Amino acid sequence: MPVLLLHGFAGDRLTWQFNLSALSARRRAIAVDLPGHGGSTLDVGSGLVSDFAPWLLEFLDGLELPRVHVVGHSMGGYVARELARVAPDRVASLTLLSSAGLGTAFDLGFLRRAMAPADVAEGRACAERLFAGPSPLIPRFGEVLHAQGADPVRRAGFERIVAESFAAHAGGGPPVDWSVYPMPIQVLWGREDRIIPMPPADWLPPSALYRVFDNAGHLPHIEAASPVTAAIRSFLDSCDDGRSGPSDPLSLSRP
Repeated sequence: MPVLLLHGFAGDRLTWQFNLSALSARRRAIAVDLPGHGGSTLDVGSGLVSDFAPWLLEFLDGLELPRVHVVGHSMGGYVARELARVAPDRVASLTLLSSAGLGTAFDLGFLRRAMAPADVAEGRACAERLFAGPSPLIPRFGEVLHAQGADPVRRAGFERIVAESFAAHAGGGPPVDWSVYPMPIQVLWGREDRIIPMPPADWLPPSALYRVFDNAGHLPHIEAASPVTAAIRSFLDSCDDGRSGPSDPLSLSRP
């Protein structure tokens, strides 16, 4: 079964470049640019990321994909969960990676800086906060953040998303009603995430697989690309094979 990959705020489909090849070995893997991001439409509508779910349903219809696994990072996790809520028959499984929208507090100030860095140096400072430690990718991330913020139309879309979807819940949002999600769920996190801290295990469904990766910050699928991709592949394969969870016992651990 195909897998749909949803990026985080101010990112794009290229953030999955370290995972796509391995994920494509057994299934079709589709990385999409969400509205306001990458090469997608710059029209973010109301700014509510929950409204991206109907947009994604049209996208899946256009590709003639009746059902997919969904993997979402950060804001993309929030969107993935909304898609699963409004159309549970279209979502075979959910993998939430450093996900927004789970009720945890997060760094709102960072979002506001990252969507419009004053210069490349500030863009780089924002990029550094995404990682657990030094990375050769930080300079490029900083350049991209600054270039995006310099585009007034794109910046306005980012501002609307932050104002409508995130600002009110920076100190913590309402708990998730997991009873409306019948599909298998996996939650992956970087232990050193400085943007969205790890949620307590009891905030998640008891049956959810919860795995934390050391030496990784808010971008575990980049910083720990191999083990994160392996965890995703194992989970998706287990779902396709009708097993309740992956065969790797490490994936069953909860922090």
